[in-house]
Amino acid sequence: MTQSYLRRRVLAAVVPLGLSGCLVESDTNQSNDSVHPTTSTTTTDADASASSSSDTQPGGQPNEEEIDDTPNEGVISPDPAGIEIESFDIDRIIESIYLSQIVAEVVIANPGTDTYGTLELRADAYYEPPADDRTYHPPRVDERTAVGRTYIERTFESFDSGTRTIEDIIIQYDTDDTNGSTDPTEFDIEIAVRRADPL
Repeated sequence: MTQSYLRRRVLAAVVPLGLSGCLVESDTNQSNDSVHPTTSTTTTDADASASSSSDTQPGGQPNEEEIDDTPNEGVISPDPAGIEIESFDIDRIIESIYLSQIVAEVVIANPGTDTYGTLELRADAYYEPPADDRTYHPPRVDERTAVGRTYIERTFESFDSGTRTIEDIIIQYDTDDTNGSTDPTEFDIEIAVRRADPL
């Protein structure tokens, strides 16, 4: 009886030792796997690919948000058909408590051989106070100042040569920007050709 009991105790002790060996082997495998940086390398490649795709679209084109969509407001068309500004004249100034008006006319010329039907001009008005009016303290205007702008479109049956006069060009402005002046000699107008459509 005593020998049988001892044998059972020895067998029972062997089983936990065998299980303990399996657990140790499993921990060793996990430790070996963590040494290899396979997962880390894959993640790095994916990050690099994502970074590259965020800079460009397929075909190497930049993203829409990187494209400069700055509007061409106020930009004059290059060489608008060779139309030239011969002269301009300020006919009168109409004073108002709201917006005063500069009334002017411009003479344009077509020195070339093309024939045009529709022209578009832009007129910018400036106020330039005389020297003896620049000693006043603000809020008076004491330097050349842009005061108004207008666009003029005219259609001709056939503008093939010579000159044409465009009358009654009206530019509105605030009288506070001109020290209340109504003297045409204190104003200046710059005129540019924006568009010239041939017939």
